Amino acid sequence: MLNRVTKILTAYFETKIWFAFAAIMLVYFVALTLEFKFVFTDDFYLNSLSTRYDDHSKLFEFIRSDRALEWTNYFIAFAIVGVPALLIAFTLNVGTLFCEYKIKFAKLFNIALKAQIIFALNYLVSIILKCTGIIETNWDMIDNNYFYQSAAYFFKGNGYPFWIMYPLQIINITEIVHLLILAFGFSCISKFGYLKSLGFVALFYGIAMIVWIIFTVFLQTLFTT
Repeated sequence: MLNRVTKILTAYFETKIWFAFAAIMLVYFVALTLEFKFVFTDDFYLNSLSTRYDDHSKLFEFIRSDRALEWTNYFIAFAIVGVPALLIAFTLNVGTLFCEYKIKFAKLFNIALKAQIIFALNYLVSIILKCTGIIETNWDMIDNNYFYQSAAYFFKGNGYPFWIMYPLQIINITEIVHLLILAFGFSCISKFGYLKSLGFVALFYGIAMIVWIIFTVFLQTLFTT
């Protein structure tokens, strides 16, 4: 089983980057289409927002305006894939410079982008779970595809502040799998053993995540006080 997974991952990371990018975008487009058709239904809007609108005509006006902008999400998906890939590649590039590994940025971007398939698949799975009612959907959590699989899930309803819940949410199954896959990709281009690659990626990607968490919590605290 492990050998089969290794062969599949090796073949995937050896594919052309445009092919992997096309596959990732296809997954996002399918997920978006399912979400707009089966999650953002009239019943969902009415059940989630009826108490916020005394005048239902305003609610239906909001629904129409919200749906009129759905097409923009297909273009935003390109940024959702490309921007994190660039940032992750930059983070790993800093690590390679620090450790004096001679690996080109283009190769780091290659594996960073291909590893984004994990987030795309998570999005698709999350939408399917929402469509089937396995995951509860409400307006405040509708765009959150990580809470149900994170450490934060075990502390829901306890009223903990954002600065506690957000880091716990980062500790989720998808993020862990992404880290493992990214390390595999790094081992492919560096020719290091997997454990060494995992240690390198975990260290520098982990540092970047800690910085991101601190930055996000700081902004949240700044604009809510």
